[in-house]
Amino acid sequence: MTLLPQSSVPAAFDRGHLYSPTLGLTKYALDDRYVYDYRPGDLYEPMPEAPRGNPKAWAWWWQNIAAAPVPDFLGLRVGDHISVQHVTCTGPGEVIATERGGAVVRYPLAKSDLTRRTHSEMYIRRRNNAGHWYP
Repeated sequence: MTLLPQSSVPAAFDRGHLYSPTLGLTKYALDDRYVYDYRPGDLYEPMPEAPRGNPKAWAWWWQNIAAAPVPDFLGLRVGDHISVQHVTCTGPGEVIATERGGAVVRYPLAKSDLTRRTHSEMYIRRRNNAGHWYP
C-alpha cells in the first residue's frame, strides 16, 4: 500500500498517480474488483462530478465546490516549491493557492520577444510517479 498524504481533501493513488478522487470514483475503493489506495480527507469529502452541458450549473459548481479554499491540497501548501509537468518538459513552480479541486501554481516562462510576461499560472490536480505535478 502506498503512503498517502494527510490532507484536507481525499487522496487516492492509482497506477503511479496521486490525485483527489470524486464521489463517483470512491465507490471503486470499496469494491473488491477495483483496488486502489484511498484516504478520506480531513475536512472535505470527495467532490461531486462537474455538471456537463449546462454552463450555469458548471459555473455554480466551480465557484461553490471546486474553488473553495482549503488549507492544503494533497499535502501541498501555499509557498511550496514543486516540479511541474508541462506538455513537453518539466520545470519549477510555486504553489500560490490551494483549493478543494486542485492547487494554483506559478511557474516561470521562457524569455521571449513575443511577450513581456515572465510567469504564468496553472491549475494542478495530480502528481505522477516521477513526482511532477500536472493538470
